[in-house]
Amino acid sequence: MLVMGVFFLIVSWISFALRVYVRAFLIRSFGKDDWMMLITVCLFTICCSLLIAIEHVEQTSRPQRVLEEGIHAQLDLLNDLMKYIISLMGLYILTTVTLKISLAIFFLRIVVRPWQRKVIYAVTVIYAIYATAFAFVAVFQCGIPTNFLIKEATGVCIRDDILQPLNYLHSLLNAISDWTFACLPVFVLWNAKIPRSAKISSGLLLSLGAIGSIISLVRIAYIPGLKSGPAFFTSAINIGVLSLTEPGLGMVAACLATLRPLFK
Repeated sequence: MLVMGVFFLIVSWISFALRVYVRAFLIRSFGKDDWMMLITVCLFTICCSLLIAIEHVEQTSRPQRVLEEGIHAQLDLLNDLMKYIISLMGLYILTTVTLKISLAIFFLRIVVRPWQRKVIYAVTVIYAIYATAFAFVAVFQCGIPTNFLIKEATGVCIRDDILQPLNYLHSLLNAISDWTFACLPVFVLWNAKIPRSAKISSGLLLSLGAIGSIISLVRIAYIPGLKSGPAFFTSAINIGVLSLTEPGLGMVAACLATLRPLFK
């Protein structure tokens, strides 16, 4: 996780820095989609930092250290781990929201057919509203996000049979919106009067978006493990890794798509 977190941090900031250079200095057209991408990269940076922190806490809460530090110290570490996991979940959701808003603004600049614009508006608005609400529920599922283990044991948190369907619905809407933004450019490029080389390069960028869309589907398979139980931490960490990969690839693809003026 440490390697992946550092890798996506470096790649995302390099690709965004190139985007800023092209938009702000080469063509002097730094728009709303670029500002939203800046917010996305900042949120994503926090997500990467949390994933690195999760690995650190997980490594320092091994069972063999219970005798060395005592059970109370280990409970504190597990509470910290839960706090980081819940924070990562909420920030991941907000990262996908800002990323999709940035993509929507970008596509609305280039699509001309009414049905395409309606699809963009519908998918973005529906996902943004639901995901923002779900992020709030995820973070505050046990009230103020502290002492998760005690609150879970005393039944203060939202029950799994309520939270799981909400999680599935969010993942479904996320996958639908991801595939919409991955497939929509196909219709734009199909009839576009641009050189074949430009279409090929655009197709390669679309493949990055498609990989991110596939990951959003794979992520659904780990949701059952988020129920309270011995498999929770393993599933949560796996989802955390996927939660970095999905928006990370989306951001890189979105930033690379703006770099054509750099090669003219």
